[in-house]
This record gives sequence, structure tokens and C-alpha cells, in this order.
Amino acid sequence: MMKEGLDIDQLIANRLLGTISEEENLFLDRWIGESIENRRHYSEQKKLWHLFELHQKVQKIDERKAYQKISNQLFHSKKLNFLGLIQRVAAILLLPVIVASAIYFYSEKKDRTQFSSVYNTVETPLGMRSSLTLPDGTRVWLNSGSSISYPVLFANDFRAVSLKGEAYFEVKKDKSWPFVVNTKNLDVVVTGTTFNCNAYPENDQVQTVLVEGEVTLANQSATELATLNPGELAIFDKSNQRITTTKTDLQKYIAWKSGKLMFRDDKMNKVVEKLERWYNVEFEIEDPEIADYIYTATFIDESLDQVLKMLTLSAPIRYTISDRNKQDDETFAKAKVKLYKKMS
Repeated sequence: MMKEGLDIDQLIANRLLGTISEEENLFLDRWIGESIENRRHYSEQKKLWHLFELHQKVQKIDERKAYQKISNQLFHSKKLNFLGLIQRVAAILLLPVIVASAIYFYSEKKDRTQFSSVYNTVETPLGMRSSLTLPDGTRVWLNSGSSISYPVLFANDFRAVSLKGEAYFEVKKDKSWPFVVNTKNLDVVVTGTTFNCNAYPENDQVQTVLVEGEVTLANQSATELATLNPGELAIFDKSNQRITTTKTDLQKYIAWKSGKLMFRDDKMNKVVEKLERWYNVEFEIEDPEIADYIYTATFIDESLDQVLKMLTLSAPIRYTISDRNKQDDETFAKAKVKLYKKMS
């Protein structure tokens, strides 16, 4: 058996160098087959290796010998008219430019591949929202308790980011340069598209709604695929790895980007789930039947206390809010909201 914690990049290098053992080779094949992300990483490393080899070959060219060889070929004839002489001299003068251009081209590709392995991570704390622009010009809005990781420079063949939580994307259009959002359970592939992806790790579903363009969804094993059209919602069930699509009210899923909390026939347990992230508090539903209450409302800039008071007006519930106590590390604990069934 192989030891835990093997350096995958070292195994890939061993294979490319031809020094990998049979046991390591089998282990690497198993690792590559485990996920789409692993296969992508292996493919990128191979491309980087081939570019490096090409760059090394270019660097090993003996410029003096190359010049002499080409010069001999160009001036092998003693009888040259003036125009022919000028053409051959021009060819020699252009040679360094061509070689330098080749070196620059392959160096730039290698550098881009190297930078595509260096990642930035942006995190949005609970109770806050943020926005950013990616290296390709794509705009991203992050909801509370979300994070996105992306390379300093995107790779040449695709633009890939990793998402935990919820984000709204306006992808820079480029049909030849796909944009991929990797979540733990689902990949979203687009070219130039506006969409929202809700992929909080603790949830049992990944929800994607399409505003404009087209997206393709695939689970990690690529055994389940779906294509969305504008105005559609895709729900990926983590338990059975299935994707279902349906027409939906987009505003319910993207209103948060504009600072709105929107609920449309949502069960109370889903309502409090959003409220916890939005206000950075903890909820406890003391009476189980409350979790199935259906709620519809839109909140814009209301405080937590205002929202809770509105909840009590539209549903038979009451609530208490605990004080935020100071903890041993000098930070304050989250406020805790308890929901009870209203006494008749």
C-alpha cells in the first residue's frame, strides 16, 4: 500500500521523467480517475511540462552555429544579383526576431500556466456581502458566509474557480474560453453568462438559476448532466446525485445581490437558515411544527428585530433573543434567537 500524504505533483513529475515505479504508477492512475478536478490538474501539469521541454530546447540553440549554417545555405552560390542578395540578407536579419518571438511566445504560455496554479481566495463573513472582478473581467457578488478561490491568471484552455457558499456571476463572454465554477459536488460550465449558484457545503442541495445565456451542469463523476435556459432553476440533490430543472421566479434567488431578503412560499426552517447567515445569528426552533410554516415576504434594510416582529404578525410564533456573552477569547458569542409556537 502507498503511504498517506504522497506528493501528487512529485508522482506526476516522476511519470513524465520516466522514473516512476509500478506501484506509484497505479496509485497515480487511481488518483486521476477519482474526479474531474484531478484529471484537469494532471492535464495542466503535462502541458506545463511539454512547454518547459520546448523552452529548454529553444534555449539550447547555439546561435553562432545556427547563423553560420544558415549563412552558408543562403550564400552558397557565388553568382547573386543585387535583389537576391538583399532578400537573403533580410532573411538573416529576421532570423533573430523569429527565434526571439518563439522564445517569448512559449515563455508567456509557460508563465501563464505557472500563474494559473497560484490562487487568491476571497471570503465574505456572515452578515456581510461583497463583490469583486476576476482577472478575465468576470464580475462576482458573494453572499454571506461564502468564499471563492481563483488563479492569479487563468489557464489558456479554461477559466476555473472554486465556490463555497453563494455567488452571482456575470461572466466575461468568450466562446473559446469556457468558464467553470467548481463546487464540492457540482461543476457549472459557461462561456458568457449571468447566473446564480447556491452551494453552501452544509446544505443538501446545490441550486443554480440562469438569468442570461446558457450553462451546462455536471456532477463530479460526470454521470449526470443538464443544460439550463434563461429563467430556469436546477436543483442538484447531493444524496442521489440527480439534477432536476424547472421554470422559476428568478427574483427569489437573486434578490440578495441587491440587498433584499425575499421569501416566496418558503418553509420556516429555510427562512431561518437564510436569516442566520444574513444577520450572523443562531436560531433554535423550539416547537417542531413551526419548521413547516409557510412564509412569504420581502425585506429591504430591516433590522433583525424588525424582521422578527413581522414574522410574529404573519405566523403564530413568538421569539426571544439572548444577550451576546463575552467568551474566553475576548470575542462575543452570536446572539441566539428561539422561536416558540404562540400560545392561543
